[in-house]
Amino acid sequence: MMKGLERLLELAGKTKWYALAFVALLFISYTFREEIKKHVFPAISATYRVEEGITNSLNIQLSLRGLMEKYDADRAYIFLFHNGVKYYNGSHKLKISCDYEVTQAGISREAEKLQDLPVGLFSEWINQVIQNRMFINDLEQIDELNVRVMLEEQGITGLAVVPYYADGRLIAMIGVDYVVRNYSITNKEQFKYDSQQLGLLLDNF
Repeated sequence: MMKGLERLLELAGKTKWYALAFVALLFISYTFREEIKKHVFPAISATYRVEEGITNSLNIQLSLRGLMEKYDADRAYIFLFHNGVKYYNGSHKLKISCDYEVTQAGISREAEKLQDLPVGLFSEWINQVIQNRMFINDLEQIDELNVRVMLEEQGITGLAVVPYYADGRLIAMIGVDYVVRNYSITNKEQFKYDSQQLGLLLDNF
């Protein structure tokens, strides 16, 4: 027994320090493997998801600006559908929020005011978007008075908004506003196509 221990110590003395450190690291990793899985891996994964999310958000903003420039608009944005609080019957209160927005210089940003909006207050407008009928060059074309007033308050004179679906579910509305520039969308199908391509970036979340 003593000879074996002496031999082990002799080998350790001849071993490089970094080899011993590596063996020690392996021992610690094996001994505390459950704790590492529970605490370390989730933290690394969460950090990666945050960084990935930020990168994807930047790509969305860049693509949104490209959409705005292509159609010579003053503002471009994405509304996302999401759950709100629960009603007493257990169902969710559906809401929409403007999660992405870009504007031309001098044009007001409205996204912060357009958070957690109840879908029920804008049901007719959203229905028009779903039917691809929200290509408006005159706000008088909008029947819902509350929607028209809200758009006027944002300085909007014309707009185009289309739905975006993922796996058959409506998840977003993508649009552009005209404030000081004249409404200039002549090819609705191309606008819809470009918006759908932009919407694919939302699938990465």
